[in-house]
Amino acid sequence: MRRSHIISLVLVVAATAASLIGVLAAGWTPILGVQLQGGVEVVLRPTEQASDESLDQAIEVIRNRIDALGTTEPDITRQGQQVVIQLPGVKSQQRAVELIGQTAELQFRPVLQFGPFDANDPQGRIAAQTLLELINQAVGVGSDDTEVNGEESTNDVVDEDEAPTSAVAPTSTVPDPADAPELDEVLTPADQADASDTVLFANQDRTVIFALGPAEVTGDAVAGAAATFSGSEWVVNVDFNSIGADEFDALAAQYFGEQIAIALDGVVYSAPTINAVEFGGTAVISGTLQESGAKDLATAVRFGALPIEFEQDDVRTVSATLGEGTLEAGVVAGIVGLILVGIYMLAYYRLLGLAAILSLFVSGSILWSIIAWLGDSRGLALTLAGATGIIVSIGVQLDSNIVYYERVKEEVRRGRAIRSAADVSFPNAFKTIIWADLASLIGAGVLYSLTSGSVKGFAVFLGITTIIDIFVSYFFLRPLVVLITRKMVREKSGRIGVVPHSDPAMEVSS
Repeated sequence: MRRSHIISLVLVVAATAASLIGVLAAGWTPILGVQLQGGVEVVLRPTEQASDESLDQAIEVIRNRIDALGTTEPDITRQGQQVVIQLPGVKSQQRAVELIGQTAELQFRPVLQFGPFDANDPQGRIAAQTLLELINQAVGVGSDDTEVNGEESTNDVVDEDEAPTSAVAPTSTVPDPADAPELDEVLTPADQADASDTVLFANQDRTVIFALGPAEVTGDAVAGAAATFSGSEWVVNVDFNSIGADEFDALAAQYFGEQIAIALDGVVYSAPTINAVEFGGTAVISGTLQESGAKDLATAVRFGALPIEFEQDDVRTVSATLGEGTLEAGVVAGIVGLILVGIYMLAYYRLLGLAAILSLFVSGSILWSIIAWLGDSRGLALTLAGATGIIVSIGVQLDSNIVYYERVKEEVRRGRAIRSAADVSFPNAFKTIIWADLASLIGAGVLYSLTSGSVKGFAVFLGITTIIDIFVSYFFLRPLVVLITRKMVREKSGRIGVVPHSDPAMEVSS
């Protein structure tokens, strides 16, 4: 047996063990989808016939809202005129149901105060809460009484979101951090932010907090918005409708030289400085915008509110008990199936069947580590469709084993020594394995690109397991089979399931 085979086996086993131990030590486990851990499913239907573009825009807005809830791996699909939303493990189901279907308003609010904010700092949350209380208690609080970024620009609207120079006002005493409110108690909830109220919102990454006055202009005034590259920087062009143009000009005249926040669903997307008193229906937001930031801002301005009104067609709660029962039944069925497959492989291929079982164990350990890591870092959830993809991949991997084993047995029947048959058979067998796995990868890629929801989850897991099969077949199965045939079989063909046949010609010559 060549040294490279031994090195390959040792490296694969060591890498598999290290990844599995690392995942277990970190406490990572696969995140389960709504069918397995419970959750809520909401079906929304437009109140009137909607275009495909409007439905796609609505789905994008709903997805942004759900992301703000912190829900892991939401499944949002379109079925005709319906939008089906599955939220696994959501903590506040009622709030989620109320929020995702709201036709929320985009709001242009004057900035009363702003400053750096650390949501993890109890003193910062206390100071932010005190600031809002003081502003609400003040009489006649206006832009003249607040500290803003007054730097002007030659652009039509902005210098978008420069580093804040004002700070959230500290409290006069040092409160006990144990009394600090939770973050949701500090910031004004999006579903409770009336346009006429003074609110406390944060930017998208919650590093800056804004105290904002009542909304002066809403998203109804916007006709469109687009991100463009002006030659030196990215800008966002905002077009207002006829009524909105007059409203925004009135806003600009009142707050000239001061900041206006562009807010949606409790998030400040931008806080540009007004640098003109009249815009004629078109404004330009410029400054330190990057391409991605400009496009996100344009999307928020243009499609901030749901473009169509929805009604709840159905709301179903999947209990955790039902999810656990489904998972347990699936696990039991999978274990029984694997045991039966193992028995069959051992009975038919003997020692080679043992190699197949060990390769499945290595593949399963690698897959567990990848799913747990992706669940923690990317929010990938294991759904029933994903589990189906994994089950299909088990058959794919066993096919790879069988292709190799049958090649070996064929070479042995032709009279080749078992020790050399394992080496000689693999190149041709691996070509077949590659082509078969390539077909699975193409299918997974097509499904992923052309579908959505649970079918896309099936494609993801099928693709991952197929790639693992290629890796394990080359770097683990091959050297393991060579080791077994050289050290354990010892030219006894019955140990790999080959029944020896006598050759009449050889008997005569002897």
